Formats: sequence, structure tokens, C-alpha cells
Amino acid sequence: MNQEIERLWREDADYIDWTTLGLGIGEKRGEISFSAKRGGVISGIKEALSLGEACGVELEALVKEGAWVEAGEEVLRGEGKAIALHKAWKVTQNLLEYLSGIATFTHEMVTCAKKINPSIEILTTRKNFPGSKRLMLQAILSGGAWPHRLGLFDSVLVFEQHRVFLETPAELEQAFKALKRRLLEKKIAVEVSDFEEAKLFASWGADILQCEKMELGELARCVELKRAYPSLLLSATGGVKIENVMKIAQSGVDFVVTSAPYHANPLDIKVRMKKRSEG
Repeated sequence: MNQEIERLWREDADYIDWTTLGLGIGEKRGEISFSAKRGGVISGIKEALSLGEACGVELEALVKEGAWVEAGEEVLRGEGKAIALHKAWKVTQNLLEYLSGIATFTHEMVTCAKKINPSIEILTTRKNFPGSKRLMLQAILSGGAWPHRLGLFDSVLVFEQHRVFLETPAELEQAFKALKRRLLEKKIAVEVSDFEEAKLFASWGADILQCEKMELGELARCVELKRAYPSLLLSATGGVKIENVMKIAQSGVDFVVTSAPYHANPLDIKVRMKKRSEG
């Protein structure tokens, strides 16, 4: 059994189900179904099927990962003994609700941004809840976004928190240019807080400027640097929400970096259970 899936169901169903066993209904067979209470993007299908298998429920997926469903549409259906159905019930519901909420919010944000600039991309930060990275990344991918960074190991991004260890402008310039020489296969990104910083790092050969919490006017000035540096990429980050993503997209940045989808409200999933007819 996948350890991640085992951990999920054990959090809720380890040891004993006092109610089902106490009522003496554990061996009776029943049916279970999961449906969306409102329209949204469904995520967590593969994990739900694995949870069902681990708990002894024969689940069938009625939609694919990343599918848009309408209110009331059934997404999963299954059967098994009552003891298994109750073991799978809540953890599967929770998983679908949280991941589908993230996927739906992501889809809405991507849709808003692309109305203004069809070529813009939405990327999510690594500020996900600890221990949930793989699941959250799956949800944002299902919603149409991309991961910004998976961790320290997969990309180069110079923050202010790195620059504080380089005490003079000359020391910073030397270290930055050495970074460019050493990591020949990597694009070098740097977080900047205003136009002057953006201009400076562009002149030093930065590949990506990550514009942190800039006013829209300042952001637009930074985008103008692309005229002098055609291969330069620019992103906007910090405080990006659905409410302002369209205005940010108007600035001309290549992509937006946000953690907002990770704080999305769950997509309500209704669960129905019934005793299976005999014969």
C-alpha cells in the first residue's frame, strides 16, 4: 500500500469504528456516492480510488482528474461492506473537497488572467502546507497553473535574504556574475523591489526578474526593460489575488507568482450512502 494513502486513512480510521461495530452493521453491504454541490474542477481522483482500495471499497471514477463538473454531478461511486464504506467516507470526502477547492480557485484565477493576456501563466509558490506539497501541486496543475519552484534544489532565485550576506555593491556584483558563470545550465532569477533594482540586475545578466509587491506603474516600468533585454522574463509576485490579477496581467509581465490558490475554500462534496438491495 502507498504510504501516503495509508497515512491518510489511518488518521481517521485507525484501530476501531465504535459506531459501525456497535450497531452490528459492519458486514452489511452498501453503496456510496460523491457529488459536487456546486460547479468546479475536480482533483484527487487517483488518491480517492487508492483510498477506496485500501479500505476495501470498490470505487469507480465517473470523471477524470481536472474535469469541470456541474452542481449535483456525481464524481465517484462505489460499493462494499458498511465497515469499509465508513472507513473510506470522510477521508475521501475531505481529500476531494480540499484539492478540488484549490483546483477550482486556480482555474478561476487562470481564466481571469488569460482574458487580459492569453500568453500569461500563473505559477504557485512553495508556501504550501508542510507535508501536502505533492497533493497541492496536483490540484493547481489540474486547475491550469504551474509550480513556480518545487524547492531549493530545482531552480536559482536570489532573494534579499541572500543579498544581506554580501555587504557591498561590488561584492554583490562579483558574486552574482560568478553565479551566472558557475550555473551555466540554469536561468538566474532575482527578486527585485523597484525599477532601479530591476534595471541593475538586468544589466548584470539576470534571466528573470521577480517583481515583489510593486505598484502597477512601477511594474509597467520594469516590463519596459524587455525592449533593451528581449530575452528577459518578468513576473509579478506578492499580494496577487483573483481581485487584482487582471490588472497585473495588463502590465505585460510574463507570469504571475502566487500562493493564493493554497488558501482556497474547499469545494463542497455531498456523500450519499445506502444499503444495497439483496439479490
